[in-house]
Amino acid sequence: MLLVPLVASLALLGVVLELVRRRRLREELSGLWVVGASTAVVLSAWEGGRLALSALLGTDQGSTASLLLTCIFLSVLLLQLSTRVSGLANHEKNLAQHVARLEKRIADLENGREDE
Repeated sequence: MLLVPLVASLALLGVVLELVRRRRLREELSGLWVVGASTAVVLSAWEGGRLALSALLGTDQGSTASLLLTCIFLSVLLLQLSTRVSGLANHEKNLAQHVARLEKRIADLENGREDE
């Protein structure tokens, strides 16, 4: 068991749980972060798990498997954030169009014209 990775992964898990508790990390992301940090804790504490993961992934060393797992986790996180940002951009565009229509209608009503 390596002490530095274990302490770092426990600290990460603690920070994630504290951010969730303070509602600074939204629920959509908290599950993914808790799973990722918990996996890091398990892999840093359990050498047999690292070896089993490396055998499953076809690598010779547990560190390579952990690095690959970290890359996969970060890719999933980036994909989730990208879809969220895309959805927010579409929502912002729709809101801007709606505001423009409302402003035009207000201007038309102030000028005494109504489109009915």
